Amino acid sequence: MIRRTLLGAALALAALPALAQPRAPGTDYPNRPVRVIVAFAPGGNADMNARIISQALSTRLGQQFVVENRPSGGGTVAFETVAQTQPDGYTLLVGALGSHTLNVGLYGERLRVHPLTGVDHVTISSHSPIVLVVHPSMGVRTLAEFRAKVAEGGGQVPFGSSGNGSTGHIASALLLHLAGVQATHVPYRGSAAAFQDLLAGRTMFQSDTVSFVAPHIREGRVIGIAIGTPQRNPMAPDVPTAAEAGLPGWQATTWTPWSATLGTPAPIRQFLYEQIAEALKMPEVRDRIIALGNTIPEGMTPDATRAFIAAEIERWVPVVRASGARVD
Repeated sequence: MIRRTLLGAALALAALPALAQPRAPGTDYPNRPVRVIVAFAPGGNADMNARIISQALSTRLGQQFVVENRPSGGGTVAFETVAQTQPDGYTLLVGALGSHTLNVGLYGERLRVHPLTGVDHVTISSHSPIVLVVHPSMGVRTLAEFRAKVAEGGGQVPFGSSGNGSTGHIASALLLHLAGVQATHVPYRGSAAAFQDLLAGRTMFQSDTVSFVAPHIREGRVIGIAIGTPQRNPMAPDVPTAAEAGLPGWQATTWTPWSATLGTPAPIRQFLYEQIAEALKMPEVRDRIIALGNTIPEGMTPDATRAFIAAEIERWVPVVRASGARVD
């Protein structure tokens, strides 16, 4: 009797129509796995965004969104990889401020794939604040004290970053410019390597994402001086905003853009934007993104994303050029 009941239930379930997965209007997209090319190494903010959201998209759409890291050339290799694929929505690019903005100033005419003319855009999934931190031996706790100390150093105070032209380098360069002081940049291959020398006292300060520096601030290994956003961040609530610290012009955040091969049909890009926006409303996704110190923007449609990136290029490229940064 039990076997007959189970068999009847199985046959009834098999007779039901399969639950329809969302598809881009007028298409069967996606009907196979989607590659998600990340312009940076595993473990960073862009990579974590890509993995969290790709997992949600895989579940929502019934096709695997497979993350692949291409960190070489500060994001240029990832751009070139995506640019060479078919414009069908099956290859996406996830980057950051550096790959989608700073490289324009860093590479100039040598940039083979321009963020505004070489790819199409989908959305921006998060913003991540940049924090200025100093080694305790510097003996400063406020931005005013920091400015005075750097000025005393006559341009010789060393600061680190993940490389020439990186987000951390240019964020620090902008802060120094606004503060009217100079310091000596020491480029490293990655934020972790730079931060080790900061912890050892071989450099004196560094600008990096709040998710990266917050644990070290809490442990007292570095001191948070200012955060480059209009509001304080819950990951580092005691760090004042730049405006509170007396330098309101220092607005420094990185962000996580999603792009597609140039020529990808607008309905597919709009569909991806809508699906990512819906994924970001899911508590299990939203909470994980916010736990990384991010904020989640709304209304970042494909057109709004392109306009945002264009504005960021206009704002940051002069800073890159003024910094004298060169390709590593």
